[in-house]
Amino acid sequence: MRLGDTIVAIATGFERSRRAMIRLSGPDAFGAVDRLLDEPPRRPARGVRRATMLIPREDDANKPAGRLDVIVATFPAPGSYTGEDACEIQLPGNPLLTRRALDLLLGSDGVRSADPGEFSARAFLNGRMTAEQAEGVRAMIAARSASEHGAAQQLLAGETGARYRDIADELATALALVEAGIDFTEEEDVVAIGPDDLNDRLTDQRARVAALLGPEPSRQEDSGRPRVVLSGVPNAGKSTLFNALLGRERAIVSETRGTTRDAIAEDTEIVPRSESPWGVTECSLVDLAGLDDELAAACSLDQLGQSAAWTEIERADVVVLCDPDADFALGARLPSDAPVLRVRTKADLFAGEVVEGLAVCAIDGRNLGALRRAIADALDESSRSATDADASAALLPRHRLALRQTLSALDDAIATARHSAGERHLADVELVAGALRDALDGIGSIAGRISPDDVIGRVFATFCVGK
Repeated sequence: MRLGDTIVAIATGFERSRRAMIRLSGPDAFGAVDRLLDEPPRRPARGVRRATMLIPREDDANKPAGRLDVIVATFPAPGSYTGEDACEIQLPGNPLLTRRALDLLLGSDGVRSADPGEFSARAFLNGRMTAEQAEGVRAMIAARSASEHGAAQQLLAGETGARYRDIADELATALALVEAGIDFTEEEDVVAIGPDDLNDRLTDQRARVAALLGPEPSRQEDSGRPRVVLSGVPNAGKSTLFNALLGRERAIVSETRGTTRDAIAEDTEIVPRSESPWGVTECSLVDLAGLDDELAAACSLDQLGQSAAWTEIERADVVVLCDPDADFALGARLPSDAPVLRVRTKADLFAGEVVEGLAVCAIDGRNLGALRRAIADALDESSRSATDADASAALLPRHRLALRQTLSALDDAIATARHSAGERHLADVELVAGALRDALDGIGSIAGRISPDDVIGRVFATFCVGK
């Protein structure tokens, strides 16, 4: 990242829309824009105005330039998002027009394309936002639910960082008192902090860290995509449906019962992103072995396959229950915490009225589009309910790792301090101090580091050494 120059980027999407925005930041942000406007340069001032941008013709430079009505917003330093001179141009959201305007701005000396996240990085480096607020910007963009959106807002507002810093302050004070006690281990009359008092303090802070961390996410895959499993009895048409939804032959299809003996997972776009009103359009689709107790009892391989199937069902975000007879008796055994879509497979072999479930035929494509939309609906609802019910799911991975480290170190400190319960002085004081330093390192990585000088300062602030 090179600082000191002017950066420019399209701040909106690259697809066609009603309006688009181009953002600039840096010492020549105003000049680069003024050189394209059909008006004399203005003295930089904060405000919004209508203007006309001149767009030179690419086919013939001798012909008059095209004129484009735009809206220009100017933000002089240091009162802009980045802390630098910044400018935003709103124009019609035609991708070709937007790209042409961007190319003209990049033609100015000293103006270059912004690196990913560089506007927010400059805001951080110029003191316009803290590290957690910068993370909040990223979290706000990626939020898929009300819970994640709320967590991102708390990051942006500094509320999350304030909670972390409060815990760090309490732990630093406890560490200062413990380390003060090291210097007075032979002084019976001097007690910086007693074992019981320390245990109460650390237990309170442990509870706060545990509340912030919350339960571990129950459904988190390496791909980051939700899992949709195709379940049912053997020969229910799961593998054929699996191939049809993928659009290619991935699973072996046979009339022999128990052909599928393992969980086969493939990432796929369940509905086209460009046509989707849903927040979730991609998933990991999983074909499972047929569930049959008699089949499992007869063969150890079938038993292993069905065990893997039940494991996948337990961790699934959506379960598609396939049954060509529309009996769906297996539904009573499925977990209740994931949405279940009942699908009557092999609909081409059934001429009657479907009373329950969606009739689907993977051969002729009947209702495959409806099934895709139903899966997208269920994924969207599952995503919202899961994260709204568990606010900790919105934690950033870096924060979760730091809180885990803090919690583990606090457990060590508390366990060691309890050996001195009821005593006047704390035994194994060095071990407790070491665990507290580890806890402080963990929380400090997301709250801001607590230096040794800070800890020493707390000794004098909280314990009168002169007495």
